[in-house]
Amino acid sequence: MDGMINPPDWLKVGAIVKVQHWVGIAEDVAVSRSRIMVLVRSPKGVWRNHPAEWLEYQEGQITPADKTLFIREIEIHAERIRKMLEELTAMKTAA
Repeated sequence: MDGMINPPDWLKVGAIVKVQHWVGIAEDVAVSRSRIMVLVRSPKGVWRNHPAEWLEYQEGQITPADKTLFIREIEIHAERIRKMLEELTAMKTAA
């Protein structure tokens, strides 16, 4: 792997990560000579109907996060989805 860049030791498949203001889990890490790409699956993505997205790793923009923060993020988005379902059910009832 001469000339390859290396991800930080903590950035592995299964790592809980924070990306700016949201949290997810690393599903894949791809390394080339010029960049590190991370496939992040997140509650935000599920809510927006694109559960996983490839992001280029930039130090400081993708950081390790803890399980408590990840669980909290799941609960926040689950509540948003429940509210959406209630609204859809009300629309269906009205129809």
